[in-house]
Amino acid sequence: MFEKRTLNIYSVIVGIFFLISGIGKVFSTAAFSDLIFQYGLGYMMILSPLIVIIEILLGLFLILLIKPRRYSFLSFILLVVFTAAFAYAHFRNGVDDCGCFGSMQPSGIPVIFSFIRNILLLIMSFIVWFKYPEEKIITPLWKRCVILAVICPSIFIAGYTFSMPFLSKGDSQTHKFQNQNIRNTELWKYVKTVPDRTYLIFCFSYTCPHCWNSIENLRQYKIRNTVDSIITFATGKYSDKLYFIQNFHPDFYIKDISLKAISELTDAVPTSFYIEHDTIKAIIRSILPSPVTFSKQLQIPMHK
Repeated sequence: MFEKRTLNIYSVIVGIFFLISGIGKVFSTAAFSDLIFQYGLGYMMILSPLIVIIEILLGLFLILLIKPRRYSFLSFILLVVFTAAFAYAHFRNGVDDCGCFGSMQPSGIPVIFSFIRNILLLIMSFIVWFKYPEEKIITPLWKRCVILAVICPSIFIAGYTFSMPFLSKGDSQTHKFQNQNIRNTELWKYVKTVPDRTYLIFCFSYTCPHCWNSIENLRQYKIRNTVDSIITFATGKYSDKLYFIQNFHPDFYIKDISLKAISELTDAVPTSFYIEHDTIKAIIRSILPSPVTFSKQLQIPMHK
């Protein structure tokens, strides 16, 4: 019923999906990790670089027709897992963005289209696995070279983008704004301060779980009147903002700025700037501590 040529076409189509999916996520593995957290599968976040590399490898194997029967079976299993995970995230946690193609994915794609696409890919993978003839063919050298040429830089990029910019290990004392007058920094583009007031500026991303863990502590700074003013800057898509608002119900004003603008202020989110007498006295490039911990650890006299 299915000619080998047709089966090859199916294999290539499924392979293109996995390759684009992997490449789209490899340039922001940390964002993919955050998406896994949104899915409600936080314990699997550490596996995000491995998942991305597997997708790229699987895509290359299927496109280059290297043992299509074996790797179409693997693609079938992965598609079942991915589809089930997205269904769980959508119906349990209200996640509408499957994030299949990472930074390459257009926004606003209806959820039903994602399910239909996955079902079609499942069918093609199953047919190739079930119908493709068993062959013992040695993989040509040029195909091995293509795989190595793609996968080696992908491993490096996946590792690099897994840690930046969503989780900082930086020392606050090394930040270029430390002990600077705010007028001499990029923050002055967005914030106009007065010398006799204290400020806490909080920079975050709507999809960053480390930022989410800071929200309750941020509220405490407001409730306790620890500082005179709290200013927040956020980056992310509008759909991510809606998700954030629906789940966290922020009682503070949020100013949306671009990722490029955030990167001018810091190389990690969340980042908090404590400002007193127009001087940036403390910078926290990690989860925001409670007001009590903040004043004790950094020995900063807090506003009563």
